[in-house]
Amino acid sequence: MKSPIRRRRRSRFPRQLIDGENAPLIRWAVASLIAYSVAGLLLASFPAPNWIWNLALVGAIAQALALAGPKSLQRFGWLSANLLTLLAILGTGLMVVAIAIALNFSGAADIDQLTPAGLVRDVIKVGLGAIIIAATGAVLGAATGDRLILSFNQLQSTLILAGICVLGLGVGGLIGLAFVA
Repeated sequence: MKSPIRRRRRSRFPRQLIDGENAPLIRWAVASLIAYSVAGLLLASFPAPNWIWNLALVGAIAQALALAGPKSLQRFGWLSANLLTLLAILGTGLMVVAIAIALNFSGAADIDQLTPAGLVRDVIKVGLGAIIIAATGAVLGAATGDRLILSFNQLQSTLILAGICVLGLGVGGLIGLAFVA
């Protein structure tokens, strides 16, 4: 004989908020905030032109609009999911360009000591550094978006993630202006 199936009463509140399982969401949000703060710190630490901030903001907001995590993308059709992924990739690319431009303004101590091999090595280090920082922010942002979409609707998740990204860039920029520059 089968045991009777119990029906659980569904609560109005998301389960993550009731059961105390929001700690991982908070950890992911803080990790995203730190990743974007590092990007903002790098943007403000060097005497780069001010328009790179526009690139970084557009890139961060594009990543937040896409919510390109696998859990959030599975709700869309093939074309919509791929277009959102393309938007996230373009946003990450804009972040890479902004960070690379800022890092290229770091300068050299003695221009007479530059060699072609050293210059190539420096360009590769700057490029890889920009890619790693922007990709880390994008991956953490997508993972945060996946956790946000479990507790909030898509608009709320997008706004929260965009707020985290912009706040991170701002905090990093303030730290860069106050202590580094």
